[in-house]
Amino acid sequence: MFYLANVKIVPENIYQLLTPRGLAFWIMDDGSKHGTGLHISVYAFSNTDVDKLMFTLQDKFALTCSIHYNRDKNLKFTFLKNLWTN
Repeated sequence: MFYLANVKIVPENIYQLLTPRGLAFWIMDDGSKHGTGLHISVYAFSNTDVDKLMFTLQDKFALTCSIHYNRDKNLKFTFLKNLWTN
């Protein structure tokens, strides 16, 4: 479902597919706490696919997020801000 010709993709209907439970599993698999938010590793996806994911997180789940790049390894992260105060 998330591969096309052996390339990892985000399907066009990710907005309909991603549920709160699916988001929780995704965070448990590819997420890590960072300050008052968290990083989700999205390095395997194209910039267009990351934009689709960010729109879904912002619009469907009302999460504030942005893309961050790791200088050393050129990895992309989606940063979800202010999820908790401690």
